[in-house]
Amino acid sequence: MRWSEEVQLLQEEMRRVVVFLSHQATWWENQGSRRLDGSGEVLEGRLATARRQAAIRRAMRDRCLQLWQHVPELTTTIADGMASS
Repeated sequence: MRWSEEVQLLQEEMRRVVVFLSHQATWWENQGSRRLDGSGEVLEGRLATARRQAAIRRAMRDRCLQLWQHVPELTTTIADGMASS
């Protein structure tokens, strides 16, 4: 019983990580155009930095999704094996 609770907690934490990284990517996108003061080069640099940070967060999110894609089926398989023992 405790094992299944831990699995549920793990899956919820994984979901939250994905949501958080998506939120951060959107936040960074919005930061690029937030301040419009400064020279053209400064504005260009801010936009580039914001886009880069957003891309990093999306890449992290996508990597997590890729690494975790089989977790639900693996935990089900393990749970089934534990139940039949």
